Amino acid sequence: MKKLTILFLLLCCVKGFSQDTSSFDEWSFKIGVNVVDNRGTTDLFGGLTQTGQSAFGDLPLTLGIEKRLSRVFGIEAVASINSWKASEGILDGVRIAQSEGYYALDINAKLYLNQLLNFGDNLSWLNMYATSGFGHFTINKGTLTFNYGAGASVWLTEKVALDFSTTIKNTISDSEVYETGHFVYNMGVIVRLSGKKKVEVEEEKEETVSLVDSDSDGIPDNKDFCPNAKGTADNNGCPYTDSDGDGVVDRADNCPQIKGYPSNNGCPAPPKVVEVVEVPKEPTKDLVTVAKKIQFESGNYNFTQDTYPYLLDLAKILIQEPASTNFKIVGHTDSSGSYEANRTLSVRRASAVRNYLVDSGIAKDRIAIEGLGESEPIDTNLTVEGRANNRRVEIIIIK
Repeated sequence: MKKLTILFLLLCCVKGFSQDTSSFDEWSFKIGVNVVDNRGTTDLFGGLTQTGQSAFGDLPLTLGIEKRLSRVFGIEAVASINSWKASEGILDGVRIAQSEGYYALDINAKLYLNQLLNFGDNLSWLNMYATSGFGHFTINKGTLTFNYGAGASVWLTEKVALDFSTTIKNTISDSEVYETGHFVYNMGVIVRLSGKKKVEVEEEKEETVSLVDSDSDGIPDNKDFCPNAKGTADNNGCPYTDSDGDGVVDRADNCPQIKGYPSNNGCPAPPKVVEVVEVPKEPTKDLVTVAKKIQFESGNYNFTQDTYPYLLDLAKILIQEPASTNFKIVGHTDSSGSYEANRTLSVRRASAVRNYLVDSGIAKDRIAIEGLGESEPIDTNLTVEGRANNRRVEIIIIK
């Protein structure tokens, strides 16, 4: 009778959480075995090291079903069955005189840590998660629990994974005999019943249907916010406007109707300054090649590990220039973040290169710096490789 009740509650809970989400459609089924550690201690790994004192009866069965709601969240219903044998089992630290059965049903929310922390595609075969929720279990009369735990799934194929998890169950209501807080360890197999590939295939079909590009800017009309005006990919197919023609686009221009200076955020500069005419010298091919190799981590001005040999080569090239030759280091960023934050970041990247060259023996007053932010991309900002190419510096030799 208890087993039928558990199955009925499981089906009801699954139905309540089965509403479709168009952005992520994934169901999975889990089957496995469990160990129940109810020895009256708080030793988290006690059930693994002393299984002779924990529940592992003739049918230590775990069944579960999960609905993935998004990249980060899911919800699962899990039913567990186990038992302690008379004169062998340990319950709350006491050896029992008669056999006892264990029946449990849990409803848990799952937080996928890989996706939350953006571990990347290199760990796509591994899902690490944390769980929290409520449940009910019965040994004597039954009681409610608050659950929390953690686990990991190792995907052997696109559809099948091995799953390992630990759940801590704390009782909410007054406990009956033996019905106290305990640990449950699960090991089983997950079978993915449906997945997000269904959505991806539908999106691919939609893309093949609509490939018209009216303004010939390389962006199909179904993704182009300005289908009749030639624009850029990083601005959703729309052109950047510069109403006053001062070289600062309107979205970053503090004075969009008055011609100003890029260094003053598009506004006129009140004080008169003496401008020094800089005559750029054509950089050598070696200098251009080495400068392109200098890469930065996304979102900051730290060099990537493989950049340092190229910084050393850059210093060797510039030291050979005459002492009368000056340089300018121009920093660039990708389009991640705000326009002003990217301009500031590009200045810091140029400054990081200058600091390295000064430490290498080049006088600081020979090196000027400038940051252009995201305004001059050399590649698309829609891909990881394109954004990495846009995080760069350029070296200009000034006579």
